[in-house]
Amino acid sequence: MFLVVKRATLLIPSGPASDPDRKHLFICLTDCYGAEKETLTVSVSSYRAGLPADLTCKLFPGDHPFLKHESYVDYGNARIISANKLVEGVKQDLFVQKEPLATCIFARVCFGLEQSLRTSPKNREFYLLATKHL
Repeated sequence: MFLVVKRATLLIPSGPASDPDRKHLFICLTDCYGAEKETLTVSVSSYRAGLPADLTCKLFPGDHPFLKHESYVDYGNARIISANKLVEGVKQDLFVQKEPLATCIFARVCFGLEQSLRTSPKNREFYLLATKHL
């Protein structure tokens, strides 16, 4: 059973128009928060030299079992998502539950969210409210 808690990870279809079924690793940065029971998620993308990338937080093979290439956290595409949507997605096999992110790596990802110029004010505010709420 998938629980929406900080450090939880899952694969969600989010590929380009040419490959819409390609799944990216998403990380839940918060426990469920607010009346709507939502979480803030960030996606991880493979780093490719010469292509735009937010290098605030790089990830490497071994930082998570799913990662096979040098990658980065895409703070510009962070999403506030209903916990129910994530749980139902896993139940329906649309999303794939993966291992939780290690605490030390999670701390780097969260620090990056606060530092990245690509983090939207709305997402930054949600994160701060959700983490102070604890």
